[in-house]
Amino acid sequence: MPDEDIIRYNRESKVYGFSVGDYARVTATNHEKNELTVQTAQGREITYNPARLSGVNVYRESKRAFSEGDRVQFRAPFTEYRVANGELGTIEQIKDEEFTVALDSGREVSFESDKFRHIDHGYAVTSYSSQSQTVDRVLVNADTQESDLLLNQRMGYVAVSRAREEAVIFTNCADQLRAALDRSVDKEMAVEAVRQRQDRNALSQEQQERSGGAGHTEMIATQKLDHAMSSSTQDNSSETRAAEEEMDFELSS
Repeated sequence: MPDEDIIRYNRESKVYGFSVGDYARVTATNHEKNELTVQTAQGREITYNPARLSGVNVYRESKRAFSEGDRVQFRAPFTEYRVANGELGTIEQIKDEEFTVALDSGREVSFESDKFRHIDHGYAVTSYSSQSQTVDRVLVNADTQESDLLLNQRMGYVAVSRAREEAVIFTNCADQLRAALDRSVDKEMAVEAVRQRQDRNALSQEQQERSGGAGHTEMIATQKLDHAMSSSTQDNSSETRAAEEEMDFELSS
């Protein structure tokens, strides 16, 4: 989306002048020609067919305020320090725009906020992000009005099984929770659930406009549109992405 999406290029392109790790902001889209226009930090503006330049991640820029002692999550791989996407840690020190983070794995990393922008608050994580992790106590938010692609048997199992000692489920409707957690869903992308929700929002807004009411549209970050942090910092999607998966663009699809 123009002026909202940030693209990170994971492959070099001599044709368009991109190096691995470069960022650019989307400034315009042309669906009829299937073209994307982006602007780099240096002010260079490039228009191209995104189907010909694959191997990118897309982020939404969002500001976060951090303090020492905050729990944080890395929302993209930090290759230089061997930090995997999704790793959690605690901010030990913030000094002169440099963050020192104690990872839950026992290591400590220090970096300047403008050198790595993909961190977010880590007090709550998605069920997907929590896989392979174990904690003493788990609090699960289970909204039965969510799509079956977000609340289902797999999500419930992964979330509850992270707990060593206690798992507490918060829900809007206990009577409907059993049926929601009984839903068996094959591997699906979270972006499908987002599309369903956006369709519902669009329909609701259209109905309100027809009835003369003021509509409200909720903006949703998908897994592939992960939050990008500015510094002040640029997230992570949520973002969606969130961010570690490559996606080939096809604006017309």
